[in-house]
Amino acid sequence: MHTPPDGARKALLAGLLLTLLFVAIEAFTGYLAGSLALISDAGHMLADSAGLVLALAAATIARRPADSRRTFGYARAEVLSVPVHVALLVAIAGYIVYESVRRLAGETPDLDPGPVIAVGVSGLAVNLLVLRLLHGHAHDNLNIRGATLEAMADALGSVAVIVSSTAIALGAWHGIDALVALAIAALIIPRAVALLRQAGSILMESAPRGLEPDAIAAAATEIRGVVALHDVHVWSIAPSFPALSAHVELSDAGCTEHVLTDLATLFRDRFGIGHVTLQPETPALHAAMECCMSPDAGRIELAAHSHGTGAR
Repeated sequence: MHTPPDGARKALLAGLLLTLLFVAIEAFTGYLAGSLALISDAGHMLADSAGLVLALAAATIARRPADSRRTFGYARAEVLSVPVHVALLVAIAGYIVYESVRRLAGETPDLDPGPVIAVGVSGLAVNLLVLRLLHGHAHDNLNIRGATLEAMADALGSVAVIVSSTAIALGAWHGIDALVALAIAALIIPRAVALLRQAGSILMESAPRGLEPDAIAAAATEIRGVVALHDVHVWSIAPSFPALSAHVELSDAGCTEHVLTDLATLFRDRFGIGHVTLQPETPALHAAMECCMSPDAGRIELAAHSHGTGAR
């Protein structure tokens, strides 16, 4: 059963501690210096911290073993936490937009650029360090992937804070600070939407990206003794836990064992699918069961599915 590795949990914890430590520094300095951009960056980092807390909790829950009711274990806990994270991101973005518009529409407050530049540089260093901690674990964990994207956006936000504060120190319009805050908000929304789309795809049990059911069904006919693969379902329990179920039409029921073994090997080695459930059928059994008429039948209709196709 898939569980997040200890390295991923340690990276999440280290990233969380670093991010939380700097949120208070940014918020306090932004308040004293009058920088909405710095306060916005602190708010974004706070949302990142919440995301890391959710990811850490999900990774911890996912380590629990499977039981008689949750036969796949708790791997999907990380997906269930994503909507909460997205809601926090949207709330932070909404506040930033509101405060930026209010400042731009009214009197722009003065800003002390010196402390803002110093904290912006420190924030950039922290974000780069968090990125380094999380990067190696982002492929197999949806929440770590989200936290990595947020740290990247935070780094860009820190760069924007540094540039705008430097420009203000050189005599530019102080309203640039509010514009940078709006830009930070603009970085948040697309990532929130992308995370929600990924989580929704898994919860809807869509085929994972790069695993096309028709390509898998076609590859199965390369195995000697396979007439066709149908009722093909490919989905993910979690981002790194793909699964497949299908009916295998055999030319000869006597060759079931070696055909299923070869298919399982093919799916594991070529497509990276280790959790496979295959139902063997002869053409006569397939016709008698009328399995393609069942409500949960797969949507794959290949030429190889025709009973006129010869045995391999």
